[in-house]
Order: sequence, then C-alpha cells, then structure tokens
Amino acid sequence: MSNLQKFKDTLENFDKEVEQLKDVSGAYKKLKTLTENYGLISKHFEENSSELKKINDHYREHQELILKSLSALEKINEKNIIELGKILDEKTDQIRKENKEFYKEFEATLKIKLEENKSEIKHLIESERNQIKQIFEIEFSRNTKELRLVIEGEISKQTELLLKGQKGIKRSIIISAVIVVILSVLTLYKLMA
Repeated sequence: MSNLQKFKDTLENFDKEVEQLKDVSGAYKKLKTLTENYGLISKHFEENSSELKKINDHYREHQELILKSLSALEKINEKNIIELGKILDEKTDQIRKENKEFYKEFEATLKIKLEENKSEIKHLIESERNQIKQIFEIEFSRNTKELRLVIEGEISKQTELLLKGQKGIKRSIIISAVIVVILSVLTLYKLMA
C-alpha cells in the first residue's frame, strides 16, 4: 500500500507543480499586459525574464521574489503612466521577441521535466502492476483451491443424495414389478380358470 500512497503523493505533487506553473503563467501574462501598455518597464521586464528563467529550476525558492517584483512593477506602473504611453510603440516589438524566447525556453524546460516525470510514473506504474499481478495470482490460486474444495464437497453431497434417491427408486421399481407380476399371475389365473 505504501507504493500506492507514494504513487498518489507523486501525482498530487505533480498536480501541485502544474498548478504552480499555471500561477507563474498567469503572473507572466499579467506582466506582459503591463509591459505592452507601459513601455518604460522594459528594463524591469528583462530583469524579471531572467528571474523567470531561474524560476523554472528554482520555482519555490524565488516565488516570493516574483510576487514582490510584480508588486513593485505595479507601483512603478502607477507612477509612470504618462511616460509609458510615449515609449510603448518602440518597446512593443522588443517585448514580443523576449516573450517568444522566454516561452520557447519555458516550453523546453517544461518538456524535459514532464519527460522525467513521465518515465518515473511509468516505472512506478509498472512496479505497481507487477505487485498487483502477484497479489492477484496469489489470491486467484487461493480462491481456486477454496472453490475446488467447496465444489468437491457439494459434488459429494449431491452424489450421496443421488445414491439415496436411486436406492429409493430401485425399491419402488422392485415393488411395482412384484405387484405387476402378481397382478399378471392373477389375471392369467382368472383367464385360465
């Protein structure tokens, strides 16, 4: 059962990691929207992009830093709305290129992690499958033996009942035959007399 629990825990951890990656993706989309609307934060975006690359390997260690950076970006955004409008057109293309690079790297890292987890999960599944197969074979063998004993007992009981029934039928036939013979003899006697 501990292997099943480990497998369940691994799946739950995997789900948590996926949810955390979804959270990072949502934060990144918010960052993208802010940078497209306000071009002045492109330097901060470059810093955050490098931080996001590190987050792929060290997500848990840097999660609070990202949240603080996003909060700082929102504060800077509120202060610089007028200036951001002027530089927005110039920085939009640069930000798009950086986004594409980030997503390519993010996708590559995610695929590597998913492949690693996939092979681990396959190994766990195969191990569990073998254990379940062994347990099933042992249970099947034991149940087969028990079933055989029950069937043999029932067959013995039925055989005894049939033998008793046959004896009763034989007696009835013998008695009927004796009665028929007696009646036949009486009929013949009356016919001859």
